[in-house]
Amino acid sequence: MQNAAKRIVGSVAMLLCLAGTWNAYSQYASHGVAYQNPVPQASTYSALEANRLDELSAEIAALRSQLAQKADKPSAGKGWSSPKFGDRFFMDYVTAMDQDWDGLDAAMGRNVNTQNGLGFREARITMTGTGYGFLDYKFELGFEKSSQYNPSYKDIFVGIQNVPFLEYVRVGHQYVEDAGSEICNGTTNYTFMEAPAPAGQHFTARRLGVSSRHLFADDRARLFMGIYDATNIGDIHYMKDDNQGVMLNTRFTFAPAYCQEGRQLFLYGAYYNYVNSDGPRALALNRPGGWDVYDPSSFGSFYSDQYQKAGFEVVYQSGRFSVQTDLFLQHYADVNNGTGVSIGNQTNYGGFVMARLFLTRDDYRKYNLKSACWDGVDVSCPFHLVKRGDVNCPSGYGAWEMAAMYGFYDMFLFSTAIPAAADAQSTNHQVGVALNWYWNQHVKWAVNYFHDMSDTRYAGNFYVPNGDYFGMTFSVAF
Repeated sequence: MQNAAKRIVGSVAMLLCLAGTWNAYSQYASHGVAYQNPVPQASTYSALEANRLDELSAEIAALRSQLAQKADKPSAGKGWSSPKFGDRFFMDYVTAMDQDWDGLDAAMGRNVNTQNGLGFREARITMTGTGYGFLDYKFELGFEKSSQYNPSYKDIFVGIQNVPFLEYVRVGHQYVEDAGSEICNGTTNYTFMEAPAPAGQHFTARRLGVSSRHLFADDRARLFMGIYDATNIGDIHYMKDDNQGVMLNTRFTFAPAYCQEGRQLFLYGAYYNYVNSDGPRALALNRPGGWDVYDPSSFGSFYSDQYQKAGFEVVYQSGRFSVQTDLFLQHYADVNNGTGVSIGNQTNYGGFVMARLFLTRDDYRKYNLKSACWDGVDVSCPFHLVKRGDVNCPSGYGAWEMAAMYGFYDMFLFSTAIPAAADAQSTNHQVGVALNWYWNQHVKWAVNYFHDMSDTRYAGNFYVPNGDYFGMTFSVAF
């Protein structure tokens, strides 16, 4: 009985398997033709999409061509980069509104020819570039009113990166950094039309030599050193046993507080300059200081075997407000007029303090730790006219800055026309205010007012000349 039941169950299972196999085969056979001969489907791409595919193909071909061209050119690390060109020019208007130097000028036997008026002060053309991953260069040609606009060479040097123990070295004709944080800015980034007169007294300007710059303490500390030729090139310069004329300069700055490129800045530093040369030096009482709009009161020339200058500088900036000061001392050894008349060692001293405030929000002067100088103003809302209906309206007002300065300078006076017993001396004081309008980071319009006062003892007489000066300048630099 059990065997009969097993046979029945097995037969039913066999029938079910055969039925399932036949059903699967029937479905396969019914769709076989469709699988073997699929019906073509119509394209779903529109004409617009086809045009877009053609455009993408053309762009890919253009990119491949550009990459192929770049692959054929040497990289910056294997050659020189393309030179970059810059330029700047300045147009000034200056007038002496009131000045009473006649008594002192009469004692000197000369007349001052005050040159009021409008004119170009200077123009410069600059070329810079880099090469081989560790070199840089600068070539600058200047045209200045003080040189009757004859072309003169300014910065011409080659810089070398990653020099052992020195980091960065420059060789060539270059600016000497011996006078603190304002005059080293150059004419492009001066707060006033010129640097304060005390900073410019006997400033050594540019010299042929070698200098080095080393940054450490996360670039907040900077040490600058340089050795230069201190005598003008001439036949006597190469005579045997003649003083060859050597100048040494060093400057150290440290910024314990620095962020946002100087928006918050506290920096102090010191500098020292030593000149070993018996070449002549001029004594001139500039008024009010540096502007080439008058003949300075010259007190003759003198000779000194050694000249030393030491100074201390402090810079503080918090957002739109900043203040800086520079105090210095100058010492001359064995001062004489070159004909045997001597007044021994002489010492001068001076300094200035300058405060600035931007009237516009988010504007401030950037400070460059590598150069230890101001980097200019990055205007947050540049002045720009846009067309609105029938009138042009400004879309930005630029950056507006107010500045005030006080400077003093105590100096000895020496002239071949007066014997050494005259004991000539002069103390000069200057106060000035400025209103600067930066249209953008390249264009500046400035208005300056200066008042200078002097207490001068000359040839046994006392003179207290003073003057008032008003000036405007328009500058473009890029």
